[in-house]
Amino acid sequence: MLSVLLHGVAMGVFLLAAYFFPRRKVSGVVQRDTLINIATGLGVFVLAKPVVMLLHHYLQFSLFELPTESSVLQFFICFLLIDFCRYCLHFIHHRVEFFWQFHAVHHSSEYIDATSGLRMHVFDFLQLSMIPITLFGIILNTENFAEWVLPAALGIGVFFDAFQHSNLRFRVDSPFGKMWHMLLNNPHFHVWHHIRHGDERDGNYGNTLLIWDRIFGTEVTEADVPTELGLKDYKALKNHPISLQLLRKRRA
Repeated sequence: MLSVLLHGVAMGVFLLAAYFFPRRKVSGVVQRDTLINIATGLGVFVLAKPVVMLLHHYLQFSLFELPTESSVLQFFICFLLIDFCRYCLHFIHHRVEFFWQFHAVHHSSEYIDATSGLRMHVFDFLQLSMIPITLFGIILNTENFAEWVLPAALGIGVFFDAFQHSNLRFRVDSPFGKMWHMLLNNPHFHVWHHIRHGDERDGNYGNTLLIWDRIFGTEVTEADVPTELGLKDYKALKNHPISLQLLRKRRA
């Protein structure tokens, strides 16, 4: 519940901030796609959460111990593992057709804001949920971790999910923007991930750290902000929470 609360607060803050400092000018804080994102996220959460809780309960093998008792070091190791695994899964979502058909739901909106991370297929939600379950249930023994370690490591990703999708103007050519953009995700970096012609410039998969895209050569950021987002017309999905889960095309 802590992550849900954090996500809610982060989305509210960045929706409001984007109203005053927008990348793309829109009327009002809440758009139609904002409501569809929230409805989709709530529906997916209700459907998938019981399955996730069941998996979390039964997949507790704790195969390895971290060779450190430092909670700070535990936090950084956990954070890096989560962020790298999210990068890898995101890469697979785009490069493997079977997974892309579900991940296309997330890319179906032609307008992105702080709630866009909620727009996903239930299959994507289950996969993302399996990252911490696999890392901290099956692989690593976390019984001796400080209580704050895992919530903090997971919370950073929740914060950046809202921030990177926000319609906030972020100047990567400013002194602060340059420093931030050297290492951390931001709305300018991530909006290039949502360009309509993503199959021609497919990249920027990182969630919090940008180093993975730079190490593996998948960064596609440019200086200007792209104007066309979403999916090409022949790939477009019907913009409705149920239709998104059923992968219904907008046009035959």
